[in-house]
Amino acid sequence: MRDFLNGLDNLHEYLRYSYPRMKAPSFICENETSQGLTLHYRSKRKGFVYYTMGQIKEVARHFYHKEMKIELVKEELLLDMIHTTFQLTFDNRAFTLTSLAMTTEEKHLPISASILFEIFPFCVVFSSDMIVKNAGNSLVALLPDMVGKRLTNWFDLVRPLITFNFQTVSINHNVLASFL
Repeated sequence: MRDFLNGLDNLHEYLRYSYPRMKAPSFICENETSQGLTLHYRSKRKGFVYYTMGQIKEVARHFYHKEMKIELVKEELLLDMIHTTFQLTFDNRAFTLTSLAMTTEEKHLPISASILFEIFPFCVVFSSDMIVKNAGNSLVALLPDMVGKRLTNWFDLVRPLITFNFQTVSINHNVLASFL
């Protein structure tokens, strides 16, 4: 269940190619424990909060055989976007198992940065103060002056629907980001 919830933004991004006029919502998970998590739902479309709650409960029941309690904690209008916070309570022992696995010592891949920048030609490496430290080969060819400058001088974050700063981007590292 946790992988499904953490992957909702990526699922909607994939569907965007089949439905280009779709105004996809954004889902962000935080405060994950073995008993559940907090889910932030952001959408430019009004009236889908209870539909979303029902869909999540039904996915949990039908596909994961889990009972889920969903509490609507907060709902606010931010400019043209609805931001809803849900508290999801369910058996999330998978989180505990993943946390334990991540604490074991992991070996780093013996691969150089230059190879990574070839494999991912449009990637960006930036510091906590949003200064671009390096970028993929194709991106550097298109924007040769971007290294050493603030990332926000070059791009706006389109997806996910979050504030464009280091803290929120690093928290949502598992979500595909779209820049404009």
